[in-house]
Amino acid sequence: MAAEELSVSFKNSYKEISFQAPWGVIAAKAWGPEDGKPFLGLHGWLDNANTFDKLPENIRFVAIDFPGHGQSSHRWPGNMPYLHFEYVADTKKVVSQLGWKKFSIIGHSMGASVASLYAGSFPNEVENIILIDYGGPPLQNQYKPARVLARYATRMSEMKPRTPRAYESVEAAAARREEPYAGITLRKEDALLLTERGTRVIKEGVIFSHDQGLKAAIYPFVVPQSSLKLILSKIQCAVLVLEGTDSVRFSNEDRLARLSVTCQHAKFHVWKSVQGGHHFHLDNPEQTAQEIKQFLALCHDLCSSKL
Repeated sequence: MAAEELSVSFKNSYKEISFQAPWGVIAAKAWGPEDGKPFLGLHGWLDNANTFDKLPENIRFVAIDFPGHGQSSHRWPGNMPYLHFEYVADTKKVVSQLGWKKFSIIGHSMGASVASLYAGSFPNEVENIILIDYGGPPLQNQYKPARVLARYATRMSEMKPRTPRAYESVEAAAARREEPYAGITLRKEDALLLTERGTRVIKEGVIFSHDQGLKAAIYPFVVPQSSLKLILSKIQCAVLVLEGTDSVRFSNEDRLARLSVTCQHAKFHVWKSVQGGHHFHLDNPEQTAQEIKQFLALCHDLCSSKL
């Protein structure tokens, strides 16, 4: 794809697709020219494929709902750990069924973590990774592994089956989604966008469709720093890191160390700031898309210069 072909416009149509998994389906939406360079979209925790609706449409984009999120099936009852390494395996399922041999990944938050792990595990498959508000793969305080495991085990042991709260409308559910959580806020229109795909209708009203087990813990197990470094050091593709100027995740020294390892052996890397918070790709899609456009143009120019 020539650099000048990548204009900034936003999608207005898409196709619902799905991929087979032992416990059900991994739902996704696809848009853009089928002969375009392929991009895979990996969303953040409790979000879904709609998080990428405002990004450029003139690339071949497949945005998935991770298992337990959006319109995807939940994992089997009793076999529901939602771990980053499991998401890497889920991503591999999708890529294999798509038949892609070489592709790029755009990941937000947790999805960016999974993208980096995938790129380190399958370096020959990934051409570029674009990491939106990337905090790094899960790495608990390595000096307190027993406390981390105890907290996770306690949460899981106390979980009981329950029916999610029913709301009278998607708009009412979206209002709940707007409420700040862990310092993260969403604009009304963005909360509605994510809620439209993240809910389903039952007799009593509208409920969130995500697996309640997701709330037990995001990072339930300790991952040794040495293991993460080995995986991330295998990343060979070009890396774009986009950070939100108002995100709550940017003063973390551990995160910066992981970013350094992520980019250590990359073909090349670019770090940029975009005005906005944790969901700045929704808050400020124009600047986000422009940064992606410039990065891909740079990738094209550098590759062309080596021919």
